[in-house]
Amino acid sequence: MGPFTFKGEILSPVIGWTTHHSIVQFEEKWYLFYHDCSLSDGVNHKRCVKYTELKYNPDGTIQPINPYPSN
Repeated sequence: MGPFTFKGEILSPVIGWTTHHSIVQFEEKWYLFYHDCSLSDGVNHKRCVKYTELKYNPDGTIQPINPYPSN
């Protein structure tokens, strides 16, 4: 429940203007769920739900996520 120290962003900006996300534990892994507008060419009200497993550094910080690694 805290205290927390800001360490930077964990998800790079996505296509569309919103990046609502949630972190969820399922079994022994943690996942980031988020959405973008990639399938609708940026039409903001047509969102595409995505998820990715969180990866951690040796010090326990979360590794940044690039939602479009080929870009």
